Amino acid sequence: MPAPVTERRRSARTRTFIGGKVIFNQRQSTLDCTVRNLSDDGALLVFPDSVTLPDLFELYFPLKRESRMARSRWRDGDRIGVAFAAPAKQDAEPVQLDLMRRLRQLEQENAALKARIVELTEGA
Repeated sequence: MPAPVTERRRSARTRTFIGGKVIFNQRQSTLDCTVRNLSDDGALLVFPDSVTLPDLFELYFPLKRESRMARSRWRDGDRIGVAFAAPAKQDAEPVQLDLMRRLRQLEQENAALKARIVELTEGA
């Protein structure tokens, strides 16, 4: 008869099937995931494919409009177990990546136009 498995978690996890967003790289990169179980201390994240993530990242729950800093504890293919590194904070939805890229592009175009104006006015 096998020995009973000892539960190492501090708080019980609840099975879930909610969407989540992993945010990293100074809030410039996001990945969608499914949160399969959740507790006050951590969660199980499932990704469509095997992914590489930094050890510490922000986990955003759009349904709850809540963000948590999370630390990877273990990985198994497309599944990652995380422990929460900070208390939950209510947060607005993160800025979409395509909007951030467009903003960066417009800032670069603006800087180029300013440089061209200086070039034209100094040459006159």
